[in-house]
Amino acid sequence: MVQMYYIRGLLMVGRIVLLFRAEARSRRQRPNNEVQIAMDRPRECVVVSQKVRRVLGRWLHALFLLTALAACGCRQQHPVIAVIPRTCGTALWEPEHAGAAAVARARGLEIYWNAPMRDDDIQTQIALIEKSVKRHYAGIIVSPIETLPMRTPIRRVLAEGIPVVVVGTELGVAPGPKLTYVLSDERAAGEMAARRVGSILEGKGSIAILGIDPQLTSNMERERSLEATLAREFPEIHVAVRQFGLSSVPQEQEAAEELLAKGQTIDAIIALSLASTRGVYYALAEFGKAGNVKLVGFDQDLIPPIRNGGIDSVIAQNTYAMGQLAMDVMDRELHGKGSATVLEVPPVLMTRENVDSAQIRQILNLAWWPPR
Repeated sequence: MVQMYYIRGLLMVGRIVLLFRAEARSRRQRPNNEVQIAMDRPRECVVVSQKVRRVLGRWLHALFLLTALAACGCRQQHPVIAVIPRTCGTALWEPEHAGAAAVARARGLEIYWNAPMRDDDIQTQIALIEKSVKRHYAGIIVSPIETLPMRTPIRRVLAEGIPVVVVGTELGVAPGPKLTYVLSDERAAGEMAARRVGSILEGKGSIAILGIDPQLTSNMERERSLEATLAREFPEIHVAVRQFGLSSVPQEQEAAEELLAKGQTIDAIIALSLASTRGVYYALAEFGKAGNVKLVGFDQDLIPPIRNGGIDSVIAQNTYAMGQLAMDVMDRELHGKGSATVLEVPPVLMTRENVDSAQIRQILNLAWWPPR
């Protein structure tokens, strides 16, 4: 329809141009006395000229609008996939952006990337999902901040026929038509943390476990796996303190400082989240115990202290690979080749020895923009 009006507009402007040319030729061909008569009627000529200008101006304006509409209508529209992590600007979630963008570019998909400013702002995350539905995006990839509040919004999206890939944690909603999970292997992560602290302490000592979050299925899975492995393989390591996670780094730091201030003998601390890892490290630095009390963290974000020993190690989620896998699953879903499944990506132990290796550089890849 737009193209038809566009062609009509071109034809009309062409006719007006031809009329102007014909008028110019007729003026050149007039006898002198006709020119004199025309000059005796300047007001009439000016009025006619102004009318023609107005008509031509309107047609040119309409032609401009039609040209813009035609350009929009002719340009191929790529399906848009919303990718909504827990937060952005961290070494944990920006690699997911890079991995998803790499696959999207190769498959002719576009990405709408947005996230809450804080990783405890579940209401903003839900609002971003609702906005994606209203904008009629082709699919949604989301990394839930909390498990329970996200169930109803995801069910609503599925009811609209929009495919969803959930990254990072299960929701307690079984995978099914248009719903797939891409997870980090939290059981392996818990085992990895237990064996690391067991190696550091040579099988004996007292530890604290901080950052336990009952509102996130993945966090509880890593905590259960951690404690089961400690009990089975390192019975002489005693868990002296267990603390629930808090919503921000300053709160986690304050909780860790209170623990250290009690003077209780703690040989190592295992921090089960990004916020608790940062908070505990800052508290250890404040008390001058960084490196003396061993810290095994989760969810890569604070990299430099790994190099100098302030943090012994971090169990990293390979969110770059998870982003790639999630976008690949979404592309297959859009082409009718999806399948209800749960896919797991192995975690990686980041230490002083491998933090600058090619493997870790790939995991920390932040280059989501197109290559030049």
